[in-house]
Amino acid sequence: MRKDRIAILLLGVLLVLVGCSASNSLLDNPIDLDDIDQIQFVQAMGNPAWGAESKIITEHSEMIRLVDAFNGTVVGDEVHQDNVDLGFPATILFFSGESVVHQFSFNGNDTKRVGLNSSFYYVEYPDLTPFELYLESSAEVIVVDENLIEVERPSE
Repeated sequence: MRKDRIAILLLGVLLVLVGCSASNSLLDNPIDLDDIDQIQFVQAMGNPAWGAESKIITEHSEMIRLVDAFNGTVVGDEVHQDNVDLGFPATILFFSGESVVHQFSFNGNDTKRVGLNSSFYYVEYPDLTPFELYLESSAEVIVVDENLIEVERPSE
């Protein structure tokens, strides 16, 4: 009887430890800045024929801030369907050469709702959001189509 109680107690402790070790980080492994050549932020697109504003960030200090933001991101609760905006997602792509090594899609430009496993989840950052960092970036604003090809800004 005593062995059964000890076994149950050990199993309970093990379950608590496993539960506490579960991570709510956005990334399984941190993004290594040494692997990143550029970061492209594409704002949520309305009509694809009009394109979306985008910046290709290559300035080292700006890339550090974006990598730090993602490495410190904490995923929270699932976004209730009533709070999901309809439309194209804002997208952030991390490039190594010509290859995309990390890609994140957000519900809206504010980057506070990230897409994971066919749902959106609220996210928190250690400091500024990626959208705030995008707005602060000195990179030139370009307009891209849904294939990330630069296009002329349509006249209104």
